[in-house]
Amino acid sequence: MRFVNMNIVIIASVVFVLQSILSLMQIRYYQRYMYNITQQYSNSKNYHLYSSIERKKLGSSAIVVMVIDENKMVKECQLLKGKSIFAKFKPLTRFYGCHLSQILTNLKEESETRKLSLEERAIIKMGTNQLPV
Repeated sequence: MRFVNMNIVIIASVVFVLQSILSLMQIRYYQRYMYNITQQYSNSKNYHLYSSIERKKLGSSAIVVMVIDENKMVKECQLLKGKSIFAKFKPLTRFYGCHLSQILTNLKEESETRKLSLEERAIIKMGTNQLPV
């Protein structure tokens, strides 16, 4: 009985350490991505970087990052969605060149007829919490 309990403790410890290492890898990926995108726009004036996260109760989450110009037009929109360290940022090109207030209006109207996706909810959260539109 003592041997079985010791094995459970060892397995749980290994899982915990592995989880911690993988979480740190994902945090470093996010930090590198944010650094690269800020460097890309560091010489450009009148661009603003905004991000938001939306989570399900259990499972995956979505992080949306938007670069918006002084006229509130979306220059760049990226999405990180998933629950593993293999999730990478991908462009949401359907929002490129769109006015932020129009995106928010469209998504709020769509929310009346259907359930919005995780990334759409993150965009609404970002727009309503951080941007006066």
